[in-house]
Amino acid sequence: MERFIQVSKLSESKAWLQEGELRTDDMPRLDDISVADGSFLNYRINLERKKEEVICSGNLAGTLSIACDRCGQPLKLDVDEEFTFKMVPETNLESQSGKEILLEDEDLDTDFYRDDQIDWLGLLEDQAILSLPIRNLCEEQGQSACEIPLNPEIDNPNKDNPFASLGNAGWKNN
Repeated sequence: MERFIQVSKLSESKAWLQEGELRTDDMPRLDDISVADGSFLNYRINLERKKEEVICSGNLAGTLSIACDRCGQPLKLDVDEEFTFKMVPETNLESQSGKEILLEDEDLDTDFYRDDQIDWLGLLEDQAILSLPIRNLCEEQGQSACEIPLNPEIDNPNKDNPFASLGNAGWKNN
C-alpha cells in the first residue's frame, strides 16, 4: 500500500477515499505505546482538493491495547474518532518571512504538506495518537482501581531515611 499521495494528481471534482484496517505494527509511534501485538483500527480517510488546499476528513474506530500509567497492566482503549482539518503547502509558511501573525481559531485546524505529497498513513497515525487520553489509568478506562503491592522489604520507612535526623533537630515552629 502506497503511503504517500501526490496532491497535484488529486482531482478537484472527485474526492480521494481510502478505507481499510490499520494495524499498530504499521504505525511505529503508536507501536511504541501499544502493549500487545495485533491491535488494529478501522479507518476511513477522505481527501478533497481545492487548488492547493486539501480538506482531510475521516474516522478511526477500533480497540488499542495500552498500559496503565500507574500499575503497568494492559488496558483496552476503545477508539472512535472523527477528524476534519485542512492542509496547505508548507511554502505558504516561508512567504511570511519571519513576520508575526495572529492565529485565528480556524488556523488551529490546519496542517501542512511538503513537496506536493501527503503522508496519509502518517495522518492516520497522528489522529490515533491524538485520540489517546492524557493519562492511562485503570479506573478511568472502566476497570477497578490499580492495586499496587507495597514493597515487603521496607518494614520501617524511617530506618534508612536520610532526612530522619531532621525530625529531632530541635526546630521550633512559631
